[in-house]
Amino acid sequence: MYWVGTLFIIIAIFYDNAANRIDIGFPTVVQAGFHHNALLYIDGDHSPEKLMLWLTGSYEFIESRNVIFDTITLIAEKTLSGASTAYSTNKQDWTWLLETKLFSKYGILSNLTQALNQLDNKNKKLQIIIMIPYTDSIGQQNFSLTWDLSLQNHRQQAIQWYVDTVKGKMKQYSMLHLWGIYLMREDISLGINEQITLEISSIVHSRQLRLIWIPYASAISWNNWTQLGIDVAILQPGYAFASPLMQGTFNAGRLRATAKLAQQYGLGVEIESHQGSSTDYEIALLQNYLAQGSIDGYQHVPTVYFLGNYESIARSKKACDLLRKYTSGIRIEPTFISNGKWSWTKNPNIEAKIGVSSDMRPSGIRINWSPKHKYWFGRVLVEGFIAMNNNSTWKMLSSAEIGEKTWRDEDWSSTLLPFSLLSLEKILSIRVAFIGSSWLPSLANEDLIIEQIPNGIALQASTGAPYRISPSMFSYNPQYGDTTIKTLSNFSRGLLTDGQWSNDQWEPTMSVGWLDNTYTHSYIRIALDFTAITNIDEITVRLHGGSYGSINWPNTARLLISSDCVPFSPYSSSDCTVKSYPCTDRIITGSKKTDQGGLLLFKVSSSFRWATVEFQPNAWLMIDEVQAFVNGNDISHLVNYYFLTPPTSKSVSSSDGAYLDDGVRLNDGAIAGILGPITGWMKNELRTITIDLLINRNIRETSVWALIKPDWAISPPRSVIVSTSLDGIKWILFGQQGQMQLGERMLDAQRLFITTANSTLARYIKFDFVIDEVSPGWWTMVSEVTATN
Repeated sequence: MYWVGTLFIIIAIFYDNAANRIDIGFPTVVQAGFHHNALLYIDGDHSPEKLMLWLTGSYEFIESRNVIFDTITLIAEKTLSGASTAYSTNKQDWTWLLETKLFSKYGILSNLTQALNQLDNKNKKLQIIIMIPYTDSIGQQNFSLTWDLSLQNHRQQAIQWYVDTVKGKMKQYSMLHLWGIYLMREDISLGINEQITLEISSIVHSRQLRLIWIPYASAISWNNWTQLGIDVAILQPGYAFASPLMQGTFNAGRLRATAKLAQQYGLGVEIESHQGSSTDYEIALLQNYLAQGSIDGYQHVPTVYFLGNYESIARSKKACDLLRKYTSGIRIEPTFISNGKWSWTKNPNIEAKIGVSSDMRPSGIRINWSPKHKYWFGRVLVEGFIAMNNNSTWKMLSSAEIGEKTWRDEDWSSTLLPFSLLSLEKILSIRVAFIGSSWLPSLANEDLIIEQIPNGIALQASTGAPYRISPSMFSYNPQYGDTTIKTLSNFSRGLLTDGQWSNDQWEPTMSVGWLDNTYTHSYIRIALDFTAITNIDEITVRLHGGSYGSINWPNTARLLISSDCVPFSPYSSSDCTVKSYPCTDRIITGSKKTDQGGLLLFKVSSSFRWATVEFQPNAWLMIDEVQAFVNGNDISHLVNYYFLTPPTSKSVSSSDGAYLDDGVRLNDGAIAGILGPITGWMKNELRTITIDLLINRNIRETSVWALIKPDWAISPPRSVIVSTSLDGIKWILFGQQGQMQLGERMLDAQRLFITTANSTLARYIKFDFVIDEVSPGWWTMVSEVTATN
């Protein structure tokens, strides 16, 4: 049967590659009527002097009098009443926008004209695109005394009035030309919102204007824009706002994936700057956006620039310089290293090796996958030849399991294998091995990228290990939770191992529930512990689907097993051996078509102690039970578990505390560089965080990542004492002194660390945060605590 599976994969690959999929291609500048279109948010005060800097791509002083954009899109996010223009507003809001923000004596269009009078625009008119607030058939029934926008003829009258007012008033500005109208919302829901978009486009076109839309990647209707009468669409990568340091999930491969999708469906690509690129990290993000434009070809096609809601184009001279060069057609070099000269071998697995120059500081390897690799599964290992203290040796840096089709961004994806080094370590060379599957991927030099900017992910020996905080600051209010909150910080037994489940309709008292949310998690993961290495044939997960009540079967499911550590792909420690098994069958056990009970089967037939079941959800994921079998015998009584992804919670009231812990985030492998979901307490409070590594491990370094933001009364802890233990009873200071030192800073994240000359064998790591008597009214905000082998 082995060759049958291989043949199926080969046939599937051939069919997929042979399928007729015609890419539309990027739009041309002639088709769009613009090349460089900057979004100008007009909620603040934009004086002619500030606009001169903005239009010329200057920082504090005019660098050049050349206007670097040919088009400006004017956007107001809030009205005078505080209403959001991306949601329901009324005619009074629309009138204020027209008469005060846009067309008044001191409005943005008058100020733009004054600025242009002092600049060199080569006798060309600056094109203007003006937003139309979101039009809502439900929330705008009381749009005015005479218009109810749930009625089509009223709605069309309101749209006509707005567009005609804009077109008529624009005639007074001789240096400006009205290109058309911008749709304020970034998604277009199916049904009535599609109809409203068609109404807007029809009215806009009847006035000889055009309509532009800028959806975020995966927004509803993003690839159906031409059917809705939209003339130009620009796709948002979102990387600048959703990289790991921003508490997101995207790596730099997101730029490539977005470019491929935009090219396939005929969109342009948006250039995005986080916070005006005021820090080195944010500048590096912007630089890679611009560099990818040359690599993938969107530098010379219609482009929209989101540069922040500011009075100047960017908050650093370097960012301004990059934008001026890019818009003039100069190629921008990336921070990452691509097209390196890797040496490739195949015996029996594929291995690529490359030397690392002394001026490089790698932080990860990114693998570009093309559609032909979508059926490949296996394991990828990254090793480094490390020099430290006059000794050199090969060391595991990172690993990842590639199983089933777990890609994001449709067929174009990348896998990031991040790593972090001790401060004295230097990488001399890197090798990447591709192991497993019945066939091996055919990769080339351009498919292996060496990342150099911080990626916000720290793979450590402690990643994924359970921990506890004392005094407890754990407050959790799950919407469909377990019978015990202990499962969030310790292996325990609850609803998932109580021997009760529903074969038919979903019963809330039997299920633990998660709602898909790509902003907080890409996958749902549950860790299993059998307490000892056990030979297991099959693991079964009982759950529900069918779309009833938005409860659905997951998009993907797999099982990861190990006897070395808790599999927490992609955040398992780099020296952990992990095997991946896809779901082998789904069995529907009963009930109606839209409300089903069922089970997922994972055939394993292997010996291991720990496992992680992983799901990519589709709406609500409702799980009743996890079972294990040996020779057909149920051994579920051996299963202990805890949630690597906490069940979806209800909102926590402010009286419960604003920065409580969720039992997972301090060891999830992701560093937060900004304030968000983070664990925090007042400095006049004692706190102890204790990590259980589950097995004895050799530890060379411990770290704490904490925020530093003095304007918000947040600073790193003044004193953290670190201790280790083999039994959790007898403790010794780590590194003799135990006191942490200040390390590097990334955005608002500051690292505190201790590195020892010789490794320490430990199972438990304890971090004691003492009371800060100097600034007791300030906050300590912790993102990650780590132990490195």
